[in-house]
Amino acid sequence: MTEQKHTLSPLQGVILEIYKEVKKIFDRHGLRYYAIGGTCIGAVRHHGFIPWDDDLDVALPDVDFKRFIELAERELPPRYKLLISSDCPHRDSLEAKVYDTETTFIESFEKRDPDSFKGVFIDIFPMCGTPENDKGRIKFCKKLVMYKRFNEKRRLRLSDLERTRSKLMWFAVLPLKLLPYRFWTDRILRMAQRYPFDEHTVTAHLWDSKALQFLMNRAEIYDGFTEMPFEDTVIRCPKDYDKHLRIVFGDYTKLPPEEERYGHHAETSFIDTEKPYTYYQSIYKKYGKLKKDNL
Repeated sequence: MTEQKHTLSPLQGVILEIYKEVKKIFDRHGLRYYAIGGTCIGAVRHHGFIPWDDDLDVALPDVDFKRFIELAERELPPRYKLLISSDCPHRDSLEAKVYDTETTFIESFEKRDPDSFKGVFIDIFPMCGTPENDKGRIKFCKKLVMYKRFNEKRRLRLSDLERTRSKLMWFAVLPLKLLPYRFWTDRILRMAQRYPFDEHTVTAHLWDSKALQFLMNRAEIYDGFTEMPFEDTVIRCPKDYDKHLRIVFGDYTKLPPEEERYGHHAETSFIDTEKPYTYYQSIYKKYGKLKKDNL
């Protein structure tokens, strides 16, 4: 199942170095963490990045996530910074990011909000539990998905839409735009706080629109870890990583068709591994936009 090693792209090289620094904090303080999503597939199937992947995702139980946020500010090397949503007026994500200040990674929805510009990053997600009964769990997950969709709708700009139906929908959800930017994200986090990871049987992916389909038994899948080689270091995957991956991806051991082998972030984002994001903030400040010459 393991493939021959590939040469890292410049983007993957930067991401790997960020992970190594974050891992030092995890290890130093005994924080639990798990590679998730494509990062977990990469560790299992490729012993590193999926060759065409362009990100790295880990998840921490809520108590460990909170502890990491407290530690990162003082223990990360100066080159790296922690980013949480409350630090930025135009950010409403559940996850924290650790980014490299000497690089640039501007996602498509950030290009008109220079306060959102940042460097190449890794994502760090919080994990929680769910209600103990099926009815409560279904209600919990449906609310998560609804709030996440409200978040996505409020972020849309009329000028970005082409289809008439989409424009009509934009006007229909216009009242949502009157709410504080982080209104729905904060509601999700308040919901999650009622169900601590270690006190409940089943955990859900807070950040995923398929939360109800990705419910997992905490003790069975996450009570411990499996350490896997990852490029020139190691990464921790869930104890039962096979079950975790099959719930999310189905048969993850098979490579996707050639036409589906591309990075989902880099495709629509602007990335520069040589210049800091502050350079592009200065371009925006000068011209009121990012000039095409710089993108």
